[in-house]
Formats: sequence, C-alpha cells, structure tokens
Amino acid sequence: MASRLLSLMGFPLLLVLSGCGDQLECDSIDTRKAVLQAIADDHRNPLVNYAARESTAKPDPDNSKPQYLLGERIVTTSTSKDKRTLQCSGGISVSVGDVKASKEVEFTAQKSADGKLSVSVAPFQF
Repeated sequence: MASRLLSLMGFPLLLVLSGCGDQLECDSIDTRKAVLQAIADDHRNPLVNYAARESTAKPDPDNSKPQYLLGERIVTTSTSKDKRTLQCSGGISVSVGDVKASKEVEFTAQKSADGKLSVSVAPFQF
C-alpha cells in the first residue's frame, strides 16, 4: 500500500520534470556551443581581427588559431510570448597569440517546433 501511495505521489513530479528538458535557455550547453560555433565561423569577426592585429607573438600553427571563451554568466534579456525565442547577452573573450580581447556578445536563440536550435549573433560594435 505504501509503495502504491508513493508511486502515485511521484507521478505529478515526473510529469513536471519531464517537460523541463526541452526548454530553451540562453546559458545551456547547446546554446553556448552554437554561439561559439557561429562566432568561430565568422571570418570577418572584428574581435578576433583586433586580437590578431595586436598580437606580437610570431605566428605559428599553435598560437595563430583563435581560442574563444564565453563568460560564466549568460543572461536572458527578453523572451518571446511562446518562449521559443530568447534575446541573450554575455561576455566573450578571444585569445590570439599573446593578446586576449573581450567584448559583450548579444545573440538570439530560437528553438523551432521540431526542437532544432538556431542562434544568430549580433555583429560586434566597436
């Protein structure tokens, strides 16, 4: 009887928790990876261009590749009514050679009805 009562009480909790995994978050691992990929794929990225220009290290294969790092805290600045689109903001830094440059990055994260994540990064303003 007690195990049956326990299982009945746990069912609503399972329903609530099962819906949590599909929510869009600015600071999720998947969103972070997508932002870093979008920035790394932008070959006209002014932040990395600045760091590369300012570096005094002699270019070689080990130090000429940009190393990106998102800040510890990424915040949600706005949410759409359907909660499928978020405006987000956080710090990002890039290291090239002996120079590290940091900037605030703003991006939009959107999850489609089929669960696919897309991210668009606002151009860096200098």
